[in-house]
Amino acid sequence: MKKTGTPGDWAPFRVLVPNRVDLAGGTLDIYPLYLLFEGAMTVNAAISVRSVVEARPFRRGAARLHSRNYGMAVLAPGTHAIPTEGKLGLLSRALRHYPAVSGVELVVRNEAPVGSGIGASSALLVALMAAMGRLTGTAKPWMETAMAAMEIEASHLKSLTGRQDHIAALRGGVQGIRFLPGSLEVNRLPPGGKAGRMLHAHGFLAHTGIAHRSSDVNWRMIRGAIEGDSAVLRKFRGIAAAARDAWDAVSAADAGALGAAVRSEWRIRRTLAEGVSPRKVEDLLADRRFRRLVSGAKLCGAGNGGMLFGLLRDPADRPEAEAILSDAGMSVVPFRISGGVRIEACDGA
Repeated sequence: MKKTGTPGDWAPFRVLVPNRVDLAGGTLDIYPLYLLFEGAMTVNAAISVRSVVEARPFRRGAARLHSRNYGMAVLAPGTHAIPTEGKLGLLSRALRHYPAVSGVELVVRNEAPVGSGIGASSALLVALMAAMGRLTGTAKPWMETAMAAMEIEASHLKSLTGRQDHIAALRGGVQGIRFLPGSLEVNRLPPGGKAGRMLHAHGFLAHTGIAHRSSDVNWRMIRGAIEGDSAVLRKFRGIAAAARDAWDAVSAADAGALGAAVRSEWRIRRTLAEGVSPRKVEDLLADRRFRRLVSGAKLCGAGNGGMLFGLLRDPADRPEAEAILSDAGMSVVPFRISGGVRIEACDGA
C-alpha cells in the first residue's frame, strides 16, 4: 500500500450526482458493440433521483467507508487498505485510483433501490470519484473521469460495462452520445431548455417492484451480435435507428415523436433476449387504458425489471396514468430532469 496521507484542514462536503433514464440506444454504449453498427448512439436523461457521497474529517491515521444502503461500514488505516471484496468492493477499487489518504470518513448512499436499472451504482462510483478528486486535488476532466469509472467498474465486475451511466452522472441534462472509433461525440441539452421542459411535462417514472440483473441480460444480447447472429444484428440496427430518431425528437422537444421512438425501441428490445420484459410489464403495456394515455414506454437499462419510463400523450392525464401504474403494483417516482455533479457544504455530524 502506498504511504497514507491526511488531507489537512478541510470542511466536510457532499457530492450529489444524478441517475439516468435511457430514452433509446441502451446496450449500444458497451464496447465493442457500438463498433458493429454505423451511427450507433445512446440517448439518456439525467434525473433527480440521486447518488450521494459525504466526506467528513475523521480521526487521524484512519479511514472509514460507510454505506447507508447496506447499513455497514469498513474501518482501515487509509483508503487503500479498505478491502476490495464484498458489497463495498467497487467503491474500494475506485479509492485506489486516487492518492491514499487517512483522516476521512466517506458516507455513501443511493436514493434508488438496488436493481432499479437507472445506473445508480455507476452514479455512486462517479460521486465517490468526484469526492476523492476534490479531497486529493487530483480532479480530472469529465471525459477522463467517465472512462476511468467505466474501466474500474468493468475490472471489478469482470464483465462488460457501458459508458452512458457515468456520462449522465457527470454532465446532467439530456445526452446524445455517438460512439466513434477512438472517440465519443457527446451532445448535451440543458435541463432547463426546451427538451428538459418537454420531458418534465410528459415524462413519468415508476418502479416495477422487480429488481433487474443487467449483466445476464446484456451478455445474452451482446453474445448474439458478436457471434454474427443475423437476427440479433438486425434488431440492434433497429435500436440504433430508434436512438437516432429519439435524439432528433428530443432535440426538437417533440413529445409525440419521442414517444414513437421509445415505443419502437422497446418493441425491438423486448425480443432481444428471454426475460427482458416481465409479464407484469407486458400486461401493463397491453392495457388499452394505458395505451390511450401513453405514447411510448420502456424499461430502463437492460430491462428484466427495475424502472419503467414513459411519455404521456397529454400531461393533463398524469393522475389517471399514475393510478393505472399503482393498480398494476408499481410505485410512481417523481420525474424531473437534473443537472450534473453538485458539490456543497454539509455538517460534520
